[in-house]
Amino acid sequence: MTAPLFAVHVDPADPVFAGHYPGFPILPGLFVVEHVRAALREQLPGLRVTALDRAKFLHPVFPGDDLAIETTLTHEEDQVRCVAKVSTAAGPVAEFKLRLGGGGQR
Repeated sequence: MTAPLFAVHVDPADPVFAGHYPGFPILPGLFVVEHVRAALREQLPGLRVTALDRAKFLHPVFPGDDLAIETTLTHEEDQVRCVAKVSTAAGPVAEFKLRLGGGGQR
């Protein structure tokens, strides 16, 4: 099942850009992963990411970009598998394969 897009604006005033990297600011990959995790938390309350099986970064994300996050979910007996594709107006920027499960807060 493919889920609707989640939109995230990358704020150019975010302090992370001061150090990553001076003169060529790009959004750290971990921030892209976190935006995907937040989209999944909104889409699947009660589940949490239990594994990030694959992360493929295709293009940098720049200050002011608008991210579109699309998730494809496969429900299994004890977990949900997810393929998340992240893009900007310039095209694809990342793809992730994750697993989600229930229980526990982190």
